[in-house]
Amino acid sequence: MGKNKREATGGIIGGALSLTVSTVIVKILGLIYKIPISNFLGDEGMGYFNSAYTVYAFFYLLCTAGVPKAIMILVSEAKAKGRAVEEKSIVRVASLVFLILGGVVTAVFILFSAPLSRFIGNSGARATMIAIAPSIIFISLAGVIRGYLSANLRLLDIAVSQIIEGVGKLALGLAFAMLAIRQNMSAEMLSAITILGVTFGAAFGLGYLLICSKNQLSRYKTEQNDNIENKSGIVARIFSISIPITISAAVMSLTNIIDLTLIMRGLEGIGYTDAEASALYGNYTTLAVPMFNLAIALVTPISIAFMPTFTRARVSGDGGLMSESLSTALRLTAIVSAPLLIGMTVFSREILSLLFGNSGIETGATLLCLLAPAIFFSSILLSVNSALEAGGQVKAPVISMIFGSVAKVFVSSYLLTNSDFGISGAPIGTVVSYAVALLVSGIIYLTRTASPLPIIRSSLSSYIAALVAVFAARVLYFAVLLRLGEMLSLAVSILVAALIYCALEVLFGNLSSATFEKTAKYTKKPEKNYQIS
Repeated sequence: MGKNKREATGGIIGGALSLTVSTVIVKILGLIYKIPISNFLGDEGMGYFNSAYTVYAFFYLLCTAGVPKAIMILVSEAKAKGRAVEEKSIVRVASLVFLILGGVVTAVFILFSAPLSRFIGNSGARATMIAIAPSIIFISLAGVIRGYLSANLRLLDIAVSQIIEGVGKLALGLAFAMLAIRQNMSAEMLSAITILGVTFGAAFGLGYLLICSKNQLSRYKTEQNDNIENKSGIVARIFSISIPITISAAVMSLTNIIDLTLIMRGLEGIGYTDAEASALYGNYTTLAVPMFNLAIALVTPISIAFMPTFTRARVSGDGGLMSESLSTALRLTAIVSAPLLIGMTVFSREILSLLFGNSGIETGATLLCLLAPAIFFSSILLSVNSALEAGGQVKAPVISMIFGSVAKVFVSSYLLTNSDFGISGAPIGTVVSYAVALLVSGIIYLTRTASPLPIIRSSLSSYIAALVAVFAARVLYFAVLLRLGEMLSLAVSILVAALIYCALEVLFGNLSSATFEKTAKYTKKPEKNYQIS
C-alpha cells in the first residue's frame, strides 16, 4: 500500500510539476525566439508574421481548445469502468476524426488565405498563412494524444513534447530565417519561411507523443467488445464535450478583443490622444498581463492532473471522492498561487524592472498590483470548472464565462471612461470578471453536486504563509538594498521568502506526508482487470 501511494503521489505531483517546468521552459524559449526573429524580419516582416499568426490562433483555438479535455474525460470514464479496450477505440476514432477535421480546416485556411489576408488589411501575410496552415493537422492529432496520456497520468510525456515543440520552433525558425536572408528573399517570403519553424515544431511534438502512446495502446486486445460504444456514439460524445469547452475559451478570447476596444475608446473619451491610449494599452498588455498569464500557466497543470479523478468520482457516483479530491486540488492550487499573487503584488515594481527594464515600470507595477487578485479567482476557477466538466456539466463553464465577460464589459466600460480610474479600469474589470465567473461556477457546483466547496478552508493557511514570507522578504530587501544592489537584493529576498514559505507550509501541515497521502488516495489509478494481452 505504501508503495502504491508513493507511485500515485509521484504520478500526479511529479506530472503536474513536470508540466509546470515545461511551461516555464516554453515561455523562456518563446521569449528567446521573439528577440532574434524580430531582428531578422524587421518591422515589415514582423507585420506579416504577426498578422498571419493572429488569424492562425483563431483556427488553432477551434481545433484544440476542447479536444484534450474531451479525450481525457472519455478515456478516464473507460478506465473507471475497467474497459481498457475502449480506450484504444476512443483514441482511434478521435484520431481519425481530428485528422479529417484538421485537414479540412487546413485546406480552408490555405484556400481562403488571400481573402483573409485582404480582410485583415495585410495582403502580404498570405504566404505566411499558407506556411503555418499544416501545423493545424499536427496540433489536432496532438490534442487527442495529450488527452489520452493525461487520463493515464503520463504528464511528463506531455511536458517533454511541449519542450520538443518549443525547441523545434526556435531552432528551425532561426535556421530557416538565416537561410532565407542568405537567399535575399522578400520580406513576405522571409516571414513565410521563418514561420515554418512553428509547423515543423508541431510535427516533432506530435511524433514524440505518438511514440509515447504507441507502446501503451499496443498492450490492449483489439477484439470487439459489446460494451464499447459504436463509432458514431464516440464521435457524438467527443463533440458534446469539446464544443462547450471550445466556446468557453472563445468567449474569453472574444472578451480580450472587446477589452482592446474598450480601453482605446474609453481612454480617448477622457482626453487621451490615440498615441497615449495605445501606449497605456501596450504598457498593460506587455508588463502586467504576461505576468498574470504566467501565474495561471503555472497553476493550470494541477487542474489537468485531477480531471481523471473527478471523472472517476462521477462514474462511480462517489460524492465523497469528488468533494475530497476537489479539496485536495484547491489546497495544491493555493500552495502554488498564494506566493505568486502576494509576491507579484509586493514586489511588482522590482520584478518588472528586472524583466523589462525601467521603461513604463511605475505604471506597469500599479496595473500588476490591481490585476494580481485575479490570480486567486482564476486559479480556483480552473479546478472548479475542471470538476464540473469531468462531472458531466460541460456547459457550466460556458455560462460562468459569459457572466464573467458581461461583468467585465460593464465594469471596464464604466471605469475606463472615469478620469479617476482611466487605464486602471482594465485590470479591475478583469478581477471582477473572474470573481463573477467563479461565483457562478461555484453556485452551479453546489446545486448540481450537493457537495461543499471548501475554498477558504483549503486556501487560507497558504495565503497567510505567503503574506508572512513575502513581507519578511520585503523588509530584508530594503535592509540589503544599498549593499547588494537591486538585482542581487531581489534574488536574495525571493530565496528567503521561499524558505520561510516552505517552512510555514510544513508547520501548517500543507506540505506534509499526510497531504501527499491524501493526494495519492484521491488520484491513484482505478484497480480494474483490464484486458491486456
